[in-house]
Amino acid sequence: MLTPDEPRPVRLMNTVWADRSGVHDDLTTVEDLTTWLTGDSATDVATTTAADLAAFRTLRQALRDLAATLTEDTRAIAADRDRDRAVEAVNAAVRQAVVWPQLDVEDGELRRRTTADAPPATRALAATAAEAVDLFTGPDRVLLRACYAPGCVLYFVKDHPRREWCSPACGNRVRAARHYRRSRTDG
Repeated sequence: MLTPDEPRPVRLMNTVWADRSGVHDDLTTVEDLTTWLTGDSATDVATTTAADLAAFRTLRQALRDLAATLTEDTRAIAADRDRDRAVEAVNAAVRQAVVWPQLDVEDGELRRRTTADAPPATRALAATAAEAVDLFTGPDRVLLRACYAPGCVLYFVKDHPRREWCSPACGNRVRAARHYRRSRTDG
């Protein structure tokens, strides 16, 4: 259902999704968060906690609010957004894990390594928030889209000029609905 090539902030936003039975949340337990973080090979998730889950859920809502604002999303799920609270939540997440470069010597060569004091999940949260800052303020911000397929609540980055939906499945639903409407009015 989800496109794994989407930027990490979009993948986090899309842990809220919908199907015929309603809206679903893929981040309801610590285990769900651990599973989601496992997709990021740079993250050691052995110490994921309930506080980490709450932080990621807060960041997710902030990102969805900001994406709804940027895309001028008119879907019902995006109606109740608070841009100022969302900006503060993203900034708070970014500040949680300060990282700095350090030098290492490996095989007689100087190598750069990044160091941080924060736990792995906190670093992943801060990195996701930092990537969101880049996404929402960088040149790709104009490519961020809300998927308007019937019942869809996802966001995506338009990576091809003809892409209009978050996934091929949503595109198929739109085409099927259009075909159904035409066949009902033609007959």
